[in-house]
Amino acid sequence: MGQRGLYPSVTEILEACGLAPDLSAVKPDVLAWAQARGTALHRAIELHTKGTLDVDSLHPEIVGALSGYLKFVEDSGHEAVASELELVHPTWGFMGHPDRVGTLAKLEELCLIDWKFTAGFSTNYVRHQLAGYRLLWNANNPDRPVRKTFGLHLKKDGRYALHDLTDAEAEQAFLAAVVVHKAQRRK
Repeated sequence: MGQRGLYPSVTEILEACGLAPDLSAVKPDVLAWAQARGTALHRAIELHTKGTLDVDSLHPEIVGALSGYLKFVEDSGHEAVASELELVHPTWGFMGHPDRVGTLAKLEELCLIDWKFTAGFSTNYVRHQLAGYRLLWNANNPDRPVRKTFGLHLKKDGRYALHDLTDAEAEQAFLAAVVVHKAQRRK
């Protein structure tokens, strides 16, 4: 479980400060299914990256989204450097699990990619989430900084959309959310 419970997560901070999508209208069983589906896709991508994925064991919806991921890798020349790692910010005291740090063929620098397997794509939320992950990565890897962040929207029909969400203002907003979250916890 790592550092969970010791530090607030990127997601927890965004939710507490009103920067996450409001999912209160979503039925609990629908939300649980969507969360399980997203977790399964993340695991499938992780196992594929390690070369140990048994595609025949996957639910058909996961196969479709995985196909979109594989098409993205082929189209972009993406190569993984780090996946699904737990990081803690040494100064700001928050944690998170960036999906992927790697390269794209057209970029000569590391980038951070977060995949979403959702019906819609909340660029505002993902922009702030990626800002938190970028702060985490760069604080822990100052010799290998990430400058670009992308949201990869994977769809069950095998399509994908890559969104460039690099935004210095989002980092400022995320750090403000960290400060607000800490103040809320001190009440």
